[in-house]
Amino acid sequence: MFYKNVKLLKMFISLFSLAACLLPVSCTLYPELVEKGPKSPKSERCGECHQDIYREWKDSPHARSFINEAFREETNDYQFSFCIGCHTPETIFTNETIKPRNENKSEGVNCNSCHLDDCKLSGPTPAHGPHPIAGENPFFRSSELCGKCHVGTYAAWQASGAAESRKTCQDCHMPAINRKLIQDDPWQKIYPKREGKQHLFSSLAVFKNYEHPLKLSFIQVTRPEGRVEGLLELENTGIPHTVPTGDYGYREVVVTVELMDNAGRVVALKQESLFVELKTALPYKGKKHIPFSFAGITNVSVIKATMVRTSFNNDKNTLLAEATHHL
Repeated sequence: MFYKNVKLLKMFISLFSLAACLLPVSCTLYPELVEKGPKSPKSERCGECHQDIYREWKDSPHARSFINEAFREETNDYQFSFCIGCHTPETIFTNETIKPRNENKSEGVNCNSCHLDDCKLSGPTPAHGPHPIAGENPFFRSSELCGKCHVGTYAAWQASGAAESRKTCQDCHMPAINRKLIQDDPWQKIYPKREGKQHLFSSLAVFKNYEHPLKLSFIQVTRPEGRVEGLLELENTGIPHTVPTGDYGYREVVVTVELMDNAGRVVALKQESLFVELKTALPYKGKKHIPFSFAGITNVSVIKATMVRTSFNNDKNTLLAEATHHL
């Protein structure tokens, strides 16, 4: 009997809280979720209700922005303090330089980094909930949001003309999804399914949602006097910034042309790297030609080209585009 009464009491409290939060002004059962400083909450607190979004974020580059080994090495064990603000920001809602937080640094760019605005949690859609909530903020639908930290990429996006077609950072790196914002009871009962964004923040999401945004083509391939020569054409058809892109850190894309014999073995190759710093990055809607010439080669049948994004320690290579040409 006692346990039955406890269960009924819990149900009553949940229903009362739910009814209260349906009012025009959000209730504040959890004011600690908008705390700064030593009381700043961990993202797993947000994940108690926003379960799907939390799982996506947890496996994203944002969650690893501070603890990943490349960042640690490239900042000489976090000695380059001007980098820390954007890799573990307290909040991006500031007109000054973004400041790092001292708590929960291992979470990198966490929930409150992008959603905490003047002691309220803000987002792209109107909402009710058990914590302080700001009104609908169209800033979340703009590339300017991402440009608070990704300054160079944002500038390249502006220069690309994609701003006029309204293809934003979020369109490519946060794929659209129709779902409930909350998966926990009783709060999920407030929300119907709605159009939202996956919190993947992935550089590869664009390749899943847009067909062949980068294109490799062999042109003018000839075989004069025992040689194989020609041009490889690189074209950025669908990524509205340079490839590679960014402001700091190791950012290299390697283009490789391989000549293969009849048994599929590589008998000769040529490589060329693309860097932002050397102004060799491939711009949006831009083309680049790489000449190649292989001499004294016989019994060859295929030329293969790949475009690969490399990692700081060359231990993780990501294929961006490839092409083959049969001789």
